[in-house]
Amino acid sequence: MPKGNLKVIVAEDETLFRDFLVRIIQQRFGFEIVGEVGTAEEAYKICKKKKPDLALVDLRLPGMSGQELTSKLIEEFPETKILVISSVEDPQKIGKLLSLGATGFLNKREEFSVFEQAIEAVASGNIFVKASTKVTPEIPHAHDQRELLDLLSDRERQIIIYVASGMTNREISAKLELSIKTVESHRNNIYKKLKIFDIAGITLFAVRTGLVPL
Repeated sequence: MPKGNLKVIVAEDETLFRDFLVRIIQQRFGFEIVGEVGTAEEAYKICKKKKPDLALVDLRLPGMSGQELTSKLIEEFPETKILVISSVEDPQKIGKLLSLGATGFLNKREEFSVFEQAIEAVASGNIFVKASTKVTPEIPHAHDQRELLDLLSDRERQIIIYVASGMTNREISAKLELSIKTVESHRNNIYKKLKIFDIAGITLFAVRTGLVPL
């Protein structure tokens, strides 16, 4: 579990909900809050100055939208992990942001414990998607998936096998003698190339392409 030293910004225009998120981040994880803002413009200015490690972004912000902010942060600050939060689920919009590089999506109506899980997962470099509707593209047929294998490096294929077997980033790191950050980078590249953003989807891909046996 990540502890301390992470810089976090919360971009949420509902004051009570923003305070709720800040309380979780500070009390549960001990992260440093470098910004609590209600507009995307304010969030962008702080990100340029503070270079946060994690940004929690509501999609429906006044002025520049949360979607625009997320796209700008992904392009200009690729090291910043982004957890998108919204009470309105648009599968195509969310899927696009994930494919661009956002690291998670969470419905604002979820329980307290799910917010903790989401923040912990994204802060640790994992993808977290929790929505009532399907937000990822349809998984291609087996033939198409085998063609996708050509997009992957040997190392990425190896990591897919370990992910499908249930190994954590730390376990994969120890197994391959790589840093956790390198493993996280490989996993994010896999998610982007395959446009599959959960472990179940990765596992199904691994089975359908013969990377792991049934």
